[in-house]
Amino acid sequence: MERGLYLACVIHFKKFYDLSFKEQAKRYELQMIDIHILLFLKNNPSLNTARDIVACRGLSKSNVSNALEKLRRRGLMRLEEDSENRRIQRIFLMPEGEAMALSLRETQTGCFERMLEGFSREERDEMDRSFRRIEANVTAALREL
Repeated sequence: MERGLYLACVIHFKKFYDLSFKEQAKRYELQMIDIHILLFLKNNPSLNTARDIVACRGLSKSNVSNALEKLRRRGLMRLEEDSENRRIQRIFLMPEGEAMALSLRETQTGCFERMLEGFSREERDEMDRSFRRIEANVTAALREL
């Protein structure tokens, strides 16, 4: 596959993914960063700090901090001091935030299903193996920088 095709695939999927949440963003009065955070917390319950969100999602620290405060004020999540390290705030979804995240996850699942439409189980398994190798190569390259 040519390099331009890789980039086009990533760009087009991101556009498709973001547009897929348009109606829910309007209905729930959420920005895309809010959606990313709610989904991250729902999909990764053990990664529940602002630092985890920043590190894993590649979002800016200030944007995450502002979005978390907005979501907290809306009652969608709560912050709780870590029992072992008082400097760490753990983030937990409240019932309304949990319900929103479940609804958002349905849309997210639909996006991935649409992206992989027409691929056999074997083709999906081969893609998984290929992406694992790509991830290992990129991680190794980052360590060398």
